[in-house]
Amino acid sequence: MRQAYWSTREYVFAAMTVVVLFVVSSVIIPFTLPLRIPGLANAVVSLFSNCFIVIALLRLRRPGSLLLIKGIYALICLMISPVITGFVLTGTIVAEAFCSLVFKGYTNKAAPVVAAVMYQMIAFPAAMFISFKFTPERYHAFVWWVWIAAEAAIFVAALISSLVGLRIANELARAGKLNIEAND
Repeated sequence: MRQAYWSTREYVFAAMTVVVLFVVSSVIIPFTLPLRIPGLANAVVSLFSNCFIVIALLRLRRPGSLLLIKGIYALICLMISPVITGFVLTGTIVAEAFCSLVFKGYTNKAAPVVAAVMYQMIAFPAAMFISFKFTPERYHAFVWWVWIAAEAAIFVAALISSLVGLRIANELARAGKLNIEAND
């Protein structure tokens, strides 16, 4: 009998991670979007969400784990806006493809951090490009240094949160509360 790629427990873990990511987004985005500073919402959300993404990737460990988590997230976002779904999937597919090719999954400690940071770094320009295509009236002038500053802020916030997530996962594993070893 052939064993499933992910167990039911792993699907539930991925779904619970998506719930946490939605709670983080639902609390932070309403406070940051009215400020209309490019990348602010992405930077603040990544500061709080990347630690959960890293923990989930360390637990799931297989190629496609980021796509599983963010794919569920994107499907739910489709009910909110196809623009959101577009940039979530763009960042996810690029980060997942890179980590699957380079790291062959998330078996080492660097891969989840790279995937989470890369996802955030790609999602912002994808969001700006897709938003511009659908709502060009929102963009009056392109200020390149603001976009570079936003990408730098997103990178720093995502990296800090990812490293915190790595530390939390290690502590949970040491306490016996999270199995981050190979799932066989």
